[in-house]
Amino acid sequence: MTSHDRHRDSGQAENMKPNYTLRRIKTLLAIIACTASATLLFTWRTADSQTATVLVSVIYILTGLWLVVRFAPRD
Repeated sequence: MTSHDRHRDSGQAENMKPNYTLRRIKTLLAIIACTASATLLFTWRTADSQTATVLVSVIYILTGLWLVVRFAPRD
């Protein structure tokens, strides 16, 4: 029995609806974070603060990866 079968047997799957508003908000925040961090990354002076540059780079990479995984085809 898979985890999907358990949800089907218990009757919870029919009662649960996806929260599309939450999905839209999370996607919008990820797009804004990715755009803002890319803008900061390419316009910031890297000599000023290396720690801040690394932080912005990490945010850019993580939000970019999240968006790629979110919109990847599920074949």
